[in-house]
Amino acid sequence: MNSDNPVDKNSAVSLRLWLFVLARVYLGISFLFSDHGNAQPNELAGFLKFALKNGYGWYQNLLKSLVIPHSSAFGTLVVTAEIYVGIALLLGFTTRLACCVALFLLLNYICAKGALPLGPGIDQSDIVLAIIILLSDAGRIFGVDKLIAHRFPKFWIL
Repeated sequence: MNSDNPVDKNSAVSLRLWLFVLARVYLGISFLFSDHGNAQPNELAGFLKFALKNGYGWYQNLLKSLVIPHSSAFGTLVVTAEIYVGIALLLGFTTRLACCVALFLLLNYICAKGALPLGPGIDQSDIVLAIIILLSDAGRIFGVDKLIAHRFPKFWIL
């Protein structure tokens, strides 16, 4: 590829931008098919039991004081948030807001598991991916955000 040719430069830039879209779609699919909140009757109880045993100490206290007394509401919130993140990232709609919600969920999963924040794991790699998507224009490259961005150019959640 000749680097002096502007078409080649645009093609390389275009390919790089499409990689952000691919990452966005992958993370969206990952959330839609996740096993964290698929609304099974005893799933939340099992997850909370695991988190109370393995999670960070301060997180266990948070679960005991806030989440367990309102477990049905939190179970609904988790399922709703995962479905929102999955659909929003697939469509490229409110991409940055969806990434913020995804980061919040993923950080909670890490705390509940007591996992090392910088250690290997799917949640850790999804956090890196969500940060990359958040800092890029993945929704404005190809998605509903691109259509809305012309009307609301400074709306941060797009």
